[in-house]
This record gives sequence, C-alpha cells and structure tokens, in this order.
Amino acid sequence: MQKKIIALAVAGLVSGVAFAQSNVTVYGIADVAYEYSSSTNKKFSGINDGATAGLNTSRIGFKGEEVLGNGLKAIFQMEYAAEIDANQGFSQVRQSYVGFNGKFGTATVGRQYAPSGLWLGNTSSNSITSVQASNNMVGQFVTMQTGGGSRWNNSVAYQTNDLSGFTVRGIYGFGEHIVAGAGDASTNASQLGLGAQYANGPIYATVMYQAILDDNAIANNNGDAAWAVGGSYDFKVVKLYANYIQEKDKRVAVEVTKKYWSLGVGVPVSAAGTLTAEYAQYKLDTDQTTTKGISLGYTHALSKRTALYTAVSRINNDDNIGAGIVRVAGSGSNGENITQFAMGINHKF
Repeated sequence: MQKKIIALAVAGLVSGVAFAQSNVTVYGIADVAYEYSSSTNKKFSGINDGATAGLNTSRIGFKGEEVLGNGLKAIFQMEYAAEIDANQGFSQVRQSYVGFNGKFGTATVGRQYAPSGLWLGNTSSNSITSVQASNNMVGQFVTMQTGGGSRWNNSVAYQTNDLSGFTVRGIYGFGEHIVAGAGDASTNASQLGLGAQYANGPIYATVMYQAILDDNAIANNNGDAAWAVGGSYDFKVVKLYANYIQEKDKRVAVEVTKKYWSLGVGVPVSAAGTLTAEYAQYKLDTDQTTTKGISLGYTHALSKRTALYTAVSRINNDDNIGAGIVRVAGSGSNGENITQFAMGINHKF
C-alpha cells in the first residue's frame, strides 16, 4: 500500500513538471553546394557549406514558449551553426536568447539580431549567401551587416508587435569592460541599433541606424555609425528590390565613408522556380575607388522544404580595393576581379 502511495505521488509530481514545461520546437537547415571561384591569382573548386556558397548556413535550433497567463509568454531560442561538408559540428552559436512576449511586444536578452540581420535582406533579390556580389560588399561594413556581424553578444532587445504592418526594433549590446592590471583588457565596445519596417501586401520598406559607440576604454575605438534604407514591391509578374547603406568608420587612422547600393529583380518563371538578378556598387570616399558586381541566380522548389539552386556572379575591383571583398578559397588581393559559380541543395526541417 505504501509503495502504491509513493508511486502515485511520483506520478503526480512528474505530471506536474511536464505540464509546466515549455512547448519546444526543434528545427534546422541542411545546405551544401559545389562552388567554383576564379580570380587573377587564385582558383577554387570544391564542396562548401551553405554559409559560404549556399542559400543558408546549415544549422540546428531549439525554440519554445511557456504560457504564463494574461497574454504573457516566456520564450527562448538557441541556434547553432554547422559546416556539414566538414567535421565542424554545431560549434558556433548563431543566436541564443530568453525573454517575454505579450501585448507590449517582445523583450529578450542574449545573443540576438540587430535590425540589419532581420530586415535588410528583404530589400535584396540576392538569395545566395556568398556567391552573389552584393553579399560580399555588405560584408565590408563594420556595423551594418546581414551575417554573423549582425548578431550582437550581451544584448537586450525590444520589438513591438505588428501594428498594421509596422514593426519597430531596438537593441543595445553591452561592452562589458574587463579591468586587468594597468588598463582595460576588453576589446568589446557597446553597440546600439534602431530600426523600423513596414510590410503590407506588395509593399515592403525598412529604415535603420546602427552604431559601435565611442568608448575611450577601448583602444582605437572612436565610434562607427551606419544607416540604411531599402524596400521592395511585388508586381506578381516581377518583384523589384532596392537599398542603400552609408557608414562612417572612425576606427581607422583616416576616417572612411563607405557607400553601397543595389538594384534587383525577382521573376517567377514557374510555380516552383524564381530567377533573380542584381547589380551592386560599393565605394570608398578616401580614394574614390568603386567595386561593381552583377549576380544571376535561380531557385527551384521541389517541395515546401527542399530546393535546388544555382548562381553566378562577377565582381570588378578598382586597383586599391578588394582585399576584403575578393574571396577565392578564403583570400584575395587588391584589385583582383572575381568570378564565382555555385549550385546546391537546401533542405529545411
């Protein structure tokens, strides 16, 4: 009899714990591609993960929520990147946060996206991670990025609920200075991001400001700020895209102003296939050098979860630019022009 009572008590305890747990979703992406790249002095041919040459970075993630009552929910997300073409494992944290969602909006703490990482990609027809020219150019900006640089550590963020198509987001990343001996040993400056988007029917528009704040405790940091604006319009038979980014980098010996813009189109050629094209320019005001790029891509959906894709791009660099843009097997030299091609498969689960 005593054993039955203990068993019932344990069962009741377990049942209560299960009832209180979050609803958890496991999700991910497996993306891998063949890539060929050629520049003046280097060539590369091989298999690469989606982070380098595909639609998306391969990843696995966990997200969930717990209903707390009165419209309030506790939420969390933990997402890890992997290179499925090599023995890299799920070692890199893409985003990881916990917080609350309610009638007031969403407030979260952790490693999470600045507005550029969430919204800037919606203003470009570019869908291939690094093969497309515009992605290589946007990667030159210190604050206004769409990749890993747009996920900020030690950050608190707030985002409004959808207000008739409008959404506003703010994020602040703490610098966390570590005093060690004679001075501050930290190299992590604080960051600020503000953005708004409008998404309603065929219209999409966004504007944002992001900055690395001036911080005397960090060596060689005099601040860095960028702003961006962009949008798209869907005519059904064709979708038009445009954006513009400008950044002032004060963290170098001579202040540099960087400018970028792109124009793109997306054309549905069938119920499953979309053809994309984009022209982009990146310019430095210090020496008036300009990098120009054009990209073509095609994505074909085999199902709601699986797609095939291919892309080709050409980047033309002026003599004094390109070391950070040219990427052939991970490197390049100033002034080199580069041609890239990729084709791969993307599966979401």
